[in-house]
Amino acid sequence: MIKTKLSIAIAAFSSIAAAGVSAQENVPGPAVEEVIVTGSRIARDPLSTTGPITIVDSEAISRSGVGTIDELLNQLPSMGTTGINANDNNGGQGLAFVDLRNLGSARTLVLVNGRRFVSSASGVSSAVDMNNIPVEMIDRIEVLTDGASAVYGSDAVAGVINVVMKDSFEGLRINARAGATSEGGGENGDISFTFGSEGERGSFIANISHSQRDEITYNDRDWAGLTSSMGPNGNIFTRYGAFSIQEDGVTLGDYAGYDIGQHMWLSGAMERSSATASGKYSITNSVELWGEASFTTKTTNQQLAAQPMYAGNGFNLNPETHLPEAIKNQLQDAWQQADDAYQIELAAYNAAVAEWEAQGSPDGLEPTAPVAAHGTDWVDGFSDFRIRPVDGGTRSYEQTTDTYRLATGLSGDFSNGWSWDTFASYGKNEGKNVTLNSYNKTKLDQIFSGEAGLDFDFAGGMSPEIMDYFRYDDRENNSYELLNVGASLSGDIDAIEFQGGALGFAAGVEYREESGEFNPSPETQSGETFGNQQDATGGEYDVTEVFAEFNLPILQGAKFAEELTADVAVRYSDFSTFGGQSTGKVGLVYAPVEDVRFRTSYSTSFRAPGIYELFSGSAQSYEYLIDPCDTSSSNSDGQGANCDMVGAGFTQAGNQVPTNIGGNEELTPEEAKTFTAGIVWTPSFVDDLSITLDYYDISIEDAITSPDLQRILDDCFRDGIASACQFVTRGAGDQIVALEGAKMNIGQIDTRGVDVDIVHNLHFDAGRLGLRAQASRLLEYNEYNEQSGTESDYLEYVGTTGGLYVKWRGLASATWYGNDWDMGAEMQYFDDGYSPYKPVKSMTYLNLRAGWDINEGTRLSAGIDNVADKAPEDTSGYNDWNSFYDFQGRYFWAGASYQF
Repeated sequence: MIKTKLSIAIAAFSSIAAAGVSAQENVPGPAVEEVIVTGSRIARDPLSTTGPITIVDSEAISRSGVGTIDELLNQLPSMGTTGINANDNNGGQGLAFVDLRNLGSARTLVLVNGRRFVSSASGVSSAVDMNNIPVEMIDRIEVLTDGASAVYGSDAVAGVINVVMKDSFEGLRINARAGATSEGGGENGDISFTFGSEGERGSFIANISHSQRDEITYNDRDWAGLTSSMGPNGNIFTRYGAFSIQEDGVTLGDYAGYDIGQHMWLSGAMERSSATASGKYSITNSVELWGEASFTTKTTNQQLAAQPMYAGNGFNLNPETHLPEAIKNQLQDAWQQADDAYQIELAAYNAAVAEWEAQGSPDGLEPTAPVAAHGTDWVDGFSDFRIRPVDGGTRSYEQTTDTYRLATGLSGDFSNGWSWDTFASYGKNEGKNVTLNSYNKTKLDQIFSGEAGLDFDFAGGMSPEIMDYFRYDDRENNSYELLNVGASLSGDIDAIEFQGGALGFAAGVEYREESGEFNPSPETQSGETFGNQQDATGGEYDVTEVFAEFNLPILQGAKFAEELTADVAVRYSDFSTFGGQSTGKVGLVYAPVEDVRFRTSYSTSFRAPGIYELFSGSAQSYEYLIDPCDTSSSNSDGQGANCDMVGAGFTQAGNQVPTNIGGNEELTPEEAKTFTAGIVWTPSFVDDLSITLDYYDISIEDAITSPDLQRILDDCFRDGIASACQFVTRGAGDQIVALEGAKMNIGQIDTRGVDVDIVHNLHFDAGRLGLRAQASRLLEYNEYNEQSGTESDYLEYVGTTGGLYVKWRGLASATWYGNDWDMGAEMQYFDDGYSPYKPVKSMTYLNLRAGWDINEGTRLSAGIDNVADKAPEDTSGYNDWNSFYDFQGRYFWAGASYQF
């Protein structure tokens, strides 16, 4: 059979899983040969990579007890936290993304066996749902934290995650795992069957797996709770008081919040089945045919309390028409009490003014007039009626997705030692989303107007007849397709010889087509829901790319130059949407002696705008903005100089401006520059010790982001900038009826940091003690909006529900490997920081692991995560939690595998 370079020496390279560091000569395992590692298409010694790489091997995955690989990857200090996970019950849609350097999942390229995996995010955004990759089939995960667009093309801005699947197996192995939390909820388990065969000319491996994860509810956790201003009987807010309607529907009491936590989930549920197969066959001694196929079907669920209804989202209740007389009378009484109190204050004020005038009106002593904040009558002072139809059921979300992937190709070796490879892959993701117990705003208006012929008195709750009339199940669907073909050639150019060897070379061509569509429900497209209106999305693009790489082994084994190697990579991409884009990379490795290696790289990368960003239909939003033409006291800066189109005394209606957000076909690629520099120290006087230190500096220009909408209004109506006025439309009463807020290339992101990785294996007669400590120090994370000129410093920032930019993140482990057993402990650390509301304390989690090889084919394993049962800290003081922190609490798991 053909020698597969990707599989050689991985045991030695990943045995310590060091970032760009391999084991030394005394580490057991096969000899290190030239291999192809993530970040290059040229085979080389794994020690000579110019970019930092972290390897997570199948042993580490098995010992972690995770059900999806994002759970494991998100523990790495280099990972950011804007990726979605199981804790994103509100809006997460059952997806699991990963994110390097806090730069967003769309800027992290995910590969499977070195080739792109189909995007699988709802709404055709550009990200890969890690739930679609079966854990049991993973041989290792290579994480490259370096710009790699010159090697892989678009999206590899923050780095690359390459999931390498197992390609051979003999026999049948059954794996089963189950887990539960000590506080209840979140029970999960999976079972998988892996089987295969190895022959003289080929091999085959397949896996069938099924997994299930139950939800965690608010009621399952003592620390979780949520109170809302909207309850089942209705709450009334006025300028003269706030009131809660009692169950009889006619009595007002003091305002009281409603516990909606009793209806909410913290973490969603998931059920997943997958089938994966791959094989290879040597047609001749120098030509190999390979193929891969996978299918995953997944159902995920989330739950929120019943739909809230209030004036801001379209619950247009008229207090004079739609409230019962008994409540009107009580509101009149409350207003009268407020007015009586005001009249007393007014009388006191008038008396004080008379006295002040009698004293000669001395400066600085004039009495302050009371404000009639309660309004001119009870209707004028009425603000809002808020209600939540709890009896109509919770908002229950369900997503069903099917993901297919097929890949095949031919590869081979020439007699001169050169290698060639061709491939074709196709992937498709189809999703259907349903939200039970949604409500139709148009039908609600029919109830209010009397057209429906139903009682419109909502005080005290909604009748079943009312709820049945305007309740419906909201349904939407989406799909995404990826076609990718390519060919490459690699080898040594013997005619160009350096002291360290011949010039390494690789070149190739790739073609890719991507298309997607997202179809919201007819109710959402027409704006009849209590959510925002959104049009359908559909689009496609293609790209043709050529690339070349060069490896220059300048020196090897020389005095003060054990190694001096340079890498050069270039790529040109021609997109049907915006044209051509060139990227490049230069890297250098210098080892003055065997024990020390210095490495550095400079690269340019880019991210092409995705289908959603380019082609998404208009979606409606209501933003809190000040109309510069407003003449009321709300506009503290005064009316703008370019407001001739509005009438005298114009006043903005409300404080929300209708805004259209959506795709922008004029978007251009984001462009990034990445610089890394590091040192690898493997001291010969200490057995099995490696220390790496890497610095990174990433700058992204023309970042795709939302415009500053207030700035658009100010530029138009205060400064008269015509290019800004084209985004604004006024309608009846001179009010702004549309403000275009599509995404633009107006952002810049700068981030810097340092990674450290220390690995030490201590060998004893009774076994081996493996020690590892990883840490990442964030030095800078700034976002700059070129349109508005505003800059945001996120260093030490902890988002209310997502986003974690703390200075330090760490992961440390100690594992003892005996002859037929192992056990260890792992600690994960997050530094303290600041949310928009309060300081947030640091967090440390302790996990325990153990395994026992009963015999050659049977293994038992178990673990405890979050041993101390630490709860997440409230990030706002009002029951908000950052979704990256652990919601499970103490979690027990156990697994068993048996191989025939």
